[in-house]
Amino acid sequence: MIKIARMQSGEDVIADVKEIRANPEATQALGYEFADAFTAMIQRPTENMFLTEETDQNSLDQLKDMQLEFFPWAPLASGRNIVSLFSVVSMSEPHENVLKGYQQVLEQYKNLQKPKDNAEIDYSQTPPDDLLIGQPDGDG
Repeated sequence: MIKIARMQSGEDVIADVKEIRANPEATQALGYEFADAFTAMIQRPTENMFLTEETDQNSLDQLKDMQLEFFPWAPLASGRNIVSLFSVVSMSEPHENVLKGYQQVLEQYKNLQKPKDNAEIDYSQTPPDDLLIGQPDGDG
């Protein structure tokens, strides 16, 4: 299930979150697995940085006016992303606009990761025969 986790570090991570348990009957989670995880950051225009008295701070409609940026979470890791219970401060359902943005970014990211089956190498362009490759030019 797609959730947003507020981490101890202050990051907001949106991911497909699964609880890790000792066995299927266990009631206590041991940790979490984050699949397709991205860090979500709100980028606001300067004029919206400071709330005024007329602004409703609890209005979720303000999210449609904000720009979200998503960055792969743990981009240097390969395999499963296992997270300890103590690393997560809170977890909640994402706002509809956040979920849509995440799904779009995830689709684009997965398309970039796919190997190109139709890629062809053009061998028609060959270097000139008199091109010296790896030879010192005497200036060195």
